[in-house]
Amino acid sequence: MKLLKHVALVSGLSAVLLAGCGGGGDGGAGTPVLSGVAAVGAPIVGGTVSVTCAGGSAMSATTLATGAWQVTTSGQTLPCAVRVTGGTVGGAANNTPYHSIAINFGTVNITPLTDLIVANLGGATPATWFGGINASTLQAITPARISAALQMVSDALGMTATLSGANPLTTAFAATNGELLDDVLEALAAAGASHQALLALAVNPNFTAPNGFDFLSAYATVVVNSGGGGGGTGTVRVAVSVSGQPATTFDVGGVDAPANQSEFCSDLASDPVFTDLGTSGGGSLTVNSCSYSGNVGTVNATLSLTGQPVTLPYTVTFTFL
Repeated sequence: MKLLKHVALVSGLSAVLLAGCGGGGDGGAGTPVLSGVAAVGAPIVGGTVSVTCAGGSAMSATTLATGAWQVTTSGQTLPCAVRVTGGTVGGAANNTPYHSIAINFGTVNITPLTDLIVANLGGATPATWFGGINASTLQAITPARISAALQMVSDALGMTATLSGANPLTTAFAATNGELLDDVLEALAAAGASHQALLALAVNPNFTAPNGFDFLSAYATVVVNSGGGGGGTGTVRVAVSVSGQPATTFDVGGVDAPANQSEFCSDLASDPVFTDLGTSGGGSLTVNSCSYSGNVGTVNATLSLTGQPVTLPYTVTFTFL
């Protein structure tokens, strides 16, 4: 099976572990965090993430090799505007800033798709919007307005059915082939319109895609050529819970079910990739127990955060569909 050799699964776990370091909203470690992935279909590496909230001082972070980033709050109040600048994508300089919006603490991704949502939400190019934000403009942003902008953008681009409930702003994902949101981003870039052209249209309340834009055909091509599968034909649903909080879930295709508990657990125990995931989470990950029954594997692990007196218990459940 070699479950953890599947790059999408490894990166997905890494992103969720990092997002969970603050226990989501106000659970777990007790200090709210904002964290997520900055990506364009590939991770933005070494980018500078700037966070400005309705209240409190500005925060910043640098994206990791996976595109993951995190800031720990110190009294900031929501909503928060988020931007990533610089860094590299596939070794080439990233010269385009991308933006996002957080209405809750927890996961907030920064991608070309979230940039379009911000453009529709703010009625201006995201760079202009971010440069002029203040407490009043942020406090005027409501969940309903964000939902409306998300719906407008996804409908206009023809990706609502493909997203199938995944939220580009808040759904944890890995910037690697075979992941739904990553494949969506790749298809968006290949659908027949530049990001700047889409931004110019997205600022309109009634956003429509330009002539010739074909997301569905681009997405079909990306899926066929993604190479993100693990060589199998099945799908595994991964659920990660920290400190007993509600689990974050994501699906990965191309992974077949193990034959038995020995195969499932030996892959984890013998593969340093799994314990090395703790590095992306900001510390070290120790596997405490492993079991497999029916079609469900369960791993209990502990993440110790480097430089902090914090130890977080994780439960990772793998359900083979």
